[in-house]
Amino acid sequence: MNLAALKNLMTLMLGLALLSFFIAPVGQAQSKKKSKEMCITFDELPASRAFGEVDAEALNYLILQGLRNHDIKAAGFVVGSYVEGSFDILGQWLNEGHTLGNLTNSNQDYHQIDIKSFISDIAKGYDILEPMLSGFGQKKQYFRFPYLHYGTKLKTKEAVNIYLEDQDIVTVHATIVVDDYLYNLTMEKLGKIPDSNSLKQLRYEYIEHIIFKIQDAELKSKQVLGRNCRQILQFRANRINAVLLEEILTAIENLDYKFVTLERALKDKLYSRAEAYYGARGVGFLDMILESDPDHLPAE
Repeated sequence: MNLAALKNLMTLMLGLALLSFFIAPVGQAQSKKKSKEMCITFDELPASRAFGEVDAEALNYLILQGLRNHDIKAAGFVVGSYVEGSFDILGQWLNEGHTLGNLTNSNQDYHQIDIKSFISDIAKGYDILEPMLSGFGQKKQYFRFPYLHYGTKLKTKEAVNIYLEDQDIVTVHATIVVDDYLYNLTMEKLGKIPDSNSLKQLRYEYIEHIIFKIQDAELKSKQVLGRNCRQILQFRANRINAVLLEEILTAIENLDYKFVTLERALKDKLYSRAEAYYGARGVGFLDMILESDPDHLPAE
């Protein structure tokens, strides 16, 4: 889908939002003073390849426009092998003050390859990304594990963590993990010119899903910390997030959130907490702490 088609789809979605605003507004009443903080992140830049052909330029145009309209400095995590022909797109992210990190070169699942190959994949990703980061003056290096898979054994987790620490690379977890790939698949199945009623229903269900995930993370944060942490929300750079981003961000604002940079979010003491999660599922950092194996946690 090209830029013109995506713009038309976004216009249709905004029209549906306006029509339904007084009937079923999404989120809660907007507060004048935001008391909670959230960092927005996007995985699989320049564009997710989970389904069909993707127009990376069109997707990023809409994502960056949405972030700009809400005065957000987000963080994006890059798949090195996706970058060819898209350096200008990444340059736009950096030029607008966003942060970029590495999601390995191939986006392979750590649970399906050996330690040596995975570490090599991280290094290859940075070989591609680092010249851009240096050129735009970004000094810190950030990394996110693909699919939030950190390893299912002590040995596999420790090996990569030691490598990242030696390279002075900061691991970026997520506390809010949404199933956007499933909703994106539904949008793709609706075709290039979806039926307006189907689109309206999808919009409602997806934003309600995001709100549920946010509220669930708030409850878990209070279990772990006794307060709400600076949340980090994980999206993918896909079609549904590009088209609905304006509405998604407004819904989050209506939950009393202000948006913060990755650097500020990571200063929350939550992200220095120890965890000993060895499950096969990719889950948020709060879940990793709550589901940790107590026999592998360091003594406080």
